Amino acid sequence: MKKKIFFIALALTATTSMFAQKQTGDEKNLEVQFAPLGGSPVSISGIRFRMFNSENTAIRIGLNIGGSTTTTVNSQPTERTSGSGSIVSVPELYDTDKSSTIALRVGYEKHFDGTDRLSPYIGADLSFGIGRSSFEREYFGPNTADQLNNNDVANFSTWTMTRKEGSTMFGINAVAGFDFYFTDALYFGAEIGFGFQSNKLKDVEVEVSDESAYIYAEADNDFSDFSDVATFDLVNGNTVVKYNTIIGDGSGDYKTFNWGPVFQPTLRLGWLFN
Repeated sequence: MKKKIFFIALALTATTSMFAQKQTGDEKNLEVQFAPLGGSPVSISGIRFRMFNSENTAIRIGLNIGGSTTTTVNSQPTERTSGSGSIVSVPELYDTDKSSTIALRVGYEKHFDGTDRLSPYIGADLSFGIGRSSFEREYFGPNTADQLNNNDVANFSTWTMTRKEGSTMFGINAVAGFDFYFTDALYFGAEIGFGFQSNKLKDVEVEVSDESAYIYAEADNDFSDFSDVATFDLVNGNTVVKYNTIIGDGSGDYKTFNWGPVFQPTLRLGWLFN
C-alpha cells in the first residue's frame, strides 16, 4: 500500500511538473529544509523569506529565534531544628538553565535563465547572531551574623547566584544554488557557498541576589560554578563580595575565525505567493 501511494505521488508530481513555471517577478516565498534521508525528514532550522524584485533578482532574509529553560531540583524540601528548638520547614531549591539565540541573515540573489522550471542563481549574504545563556542556583541560609550564630532558621531566606555567558557572531558568504519548480507555486532546491564566520565570547558575569547571605553562607554550600568570578575580600576589616572579570567562558577560548566552503546538507522546500 505504501509503495502504491509513493508511486501515485511521483506520478502526480511528474504530471504537474509538465506545466510548472518558475517565478516571474513580484512574488514572495517562504521555505523549510527537507532531509529525505534524515531522522527528521522535515525540519525548520530557521525561517527564510525571499522577495523577488524581478524575474532575475531577489532579496533574501533568514531569521532564527529560539531558546530553552530547564529547571531542576537541587535540594528537596526538608525540616531543620533551629537554635531555639523549633522545627522549621525548608523549601525545595532549584537550578535553572536558560539559553537563547537570535540569528539574522540578509542577502541578495541573481537568478539566470535556466529553463521554465529551473532557476539557478548566485548571491551573497551577511549573517549576525547573538547567543546568551545563564545558570541560576537557589540557596537557603542566614543574611546576618546573629542569624548564623544563633542558627535562627526561621528567619533564613532563599537567595540566588546567577552566572551569565554569551557570544556574538558575524559572517559573510558567497552562495550558489538552484530552485526547481514542480508546480507553479512549489519548488525544491539546494545551495552551496564559500565564506567566513567570526565568533566572540562574552565575558562571564555573576550576580548575587543577597550579598550578605553569600558572605554568611554555610561552608557546605557548593559555589564551584561561581567561585572563579565571585569571591570574598576584606575592605577596612569588613568582608565584601568581589566580582572578578573572566575573559571568555573561563576555558581560555575567546575568539574563533572560520573560513571555507559552506554546504547546506538539506534540500530546500518552498512555496511562492503574491
